Amino acid sequence: MTDYKNLKLRASSNPHIRNGEDTRGLMLDVIIALMPALLFGVWHFGVRVAISAVVSVASAIFFEWLYRKLLHKPQMIGDLSAAVTGLLLSMVNKKAQEFDKDMGQAMYECLLCDACTNDCATGYQPPLFIREARTEAVVSEVAPESVMNLIENVETTGNIYGVEKPSYGQDGTDVLVYIGEVAAIKVPEMAKHLLALLAKAGVSAKVLANEPASGVMLGDLMGYTEEVRKQAEVCAKALNETKLPVVVLDSYDAEIMTQKYPEWGCEITAGVTTATAFVAKLLEEKKLAAKAALGTLGACHDDDRLARTFHEFAPVRSIAKAAGYELTEMFNHEKLAKSCGTAVAYGYMPELVTRIAGGRWDDLTRTDAKAMLVACPETWLCFSLCVPEGYQLVDLFGALL
Repeated sequence: MTDYKNLKLRASSNPHIRNGEDTRGLMLDVIIALMPALLFGVWHFGVRVAISAVVSVASAIFFEWLYRKLLHKPQMIGDLSAAVTGLLLSMVNKKAQEFDKDMGQAMYECLLCDACTNDCATGYQPPLFIREARTEAVVSEVAPESVMNLIENVETTGNIYGVEKPSYGQDGTDVLVYIGEVAAIKVPEMAKHLLALLAKAGVSAKVLANEPASGVMLGDLMGYTEEVRKQAEVCAKALNETKLPVVVLDSYDAEIMTQKYPEWGCEITAGVTTATAFVAKLLEEKKLAAKAALGTLGACHDDDRLARTFHEFAPVRSIAKAAGYELTEMFNHEKLAKSCGTAVAYGYMPELVTRIAGGRWDDLTRTDAKAMLVACPETWLCFSLCVPEGYQLVDLFGALL
């Protein structure tokens, strides 16, 4: 056995290969390597690129000299490191790429589904920057006209559809159900099914007569601006005044309430639960009974927020099994599930969202399943655009009734 107590270790530096190259030589190599890109910039954008490079390099060298002069440090401008810094700064000048309408359009082709973040080993989060770019697009008036129309609808009616939001107001003492604008306006049956399920389980559910917007739609359209935060504050105040725990039907509303509200100082004090998690708990507590087997094979679609924000995979499947469905899985599921689109994206690029939803239907057709099982109004809305012949789109809350 090794005697670790008396073991002698020799500490030394890591082995290195050394040569005579100094910092000046390395920096000169970098400058030479950057020359093709700089020359292309001059050819493509004009002489202003060369002027910008000269001014930037001269400024970097001057301020490096001035800094060391004032602090009585030895001068090192001869190593060319300041010149490299100035050259690099000139090549990332914001004016080299103007935020035009084409770029504005490109910023809205992202679904903000977070699949890229989930796949990235470094933790990089592109949706954060996409939202900031959308803010810039709106402020610079280069966002697509269809997007600006949706923003105007929100400003005038409180929702992206530009219509009066139906009221599902009812009194209750156990929980507050937040319906959301997509379910209230576009998928009302799912809202009614959820409320009927809760009543069947003996849960006294309250719904606000004038339910405020959560801010999620405006946040997706123009980034997390002050207007979005004001919507969040108004919504949080209305929900908190009930002093009831909140059950949220639309997972997109649930995400902003749980992820952004606390950051903005307007947390839901009694807590927020997704509707799928709440109904699954009712099944677990035997307050809802499972139905007889239907003999139908189905597959659950994991929507973007349930899958990648809440990591909720079991609840929707337990609801599906209780509704009588046998289950299989599509190739990409749980955190790897492909997006089927969003309600807000459908508002400004309906053709693309229809194709995306169709691609997810293609995933289902490659299995033996005949039913797409969903529990989110946005998901249901997108899938309903292109249901293949011979297949079913199933609202799991309705299926469990």
